[in-house]
Amino acid sequence: MRDYEFKNLNHYCAGYEIILNGGELSKGYKPDVVLQNKQNYIILESEHSSSRKHIMGGMMKAARFLTNNKHGVLVVVIQIKKNTNVDQIQKHLIQYLDWIKNITNLRDVYIISDIDYCNGSDETPIELLKARFKALSVKV
Repeated sequence: MRDYEFKNLNHYCAGYEIILNGGELSKGYKPDVVLQNKQNYIILESEHSSSRKHIMGGMMKAARFLTNNKHGVLVVVIQIKKNTNVDQIQKHLIQYLDWIKNITNLRDVYIISDIDYCNGSDETPIELLKARFKALSVKV
């Protein structure tokens, strides 16, 4: 799925509203989609490349944004490739999330395939952070 398609999906989590579909969330930080409930955020990134460094960079930017009174989670929706799957990404990110845990309010990072996130279609994402989402994703 292309970036513009991902940004225009009906992303949903009870109690949250979409506040950003592309654009700049803070200086130099442009996540794909952001949902907010008061000072709680769900940041979504759609990744098409298999670059673990690129995904880690997105996690670090989310961690930097989620400081002071801002709390939240990052959801990385990846396109599965021959050399990349959700378990590989999770294993790569876990040591870095542990390393920054004391300086950020990034509570959790979830990795989910685009097929699982959109129920096998490009139109209907599953509800974020609910039981089905957690069963289909991998938590870092």
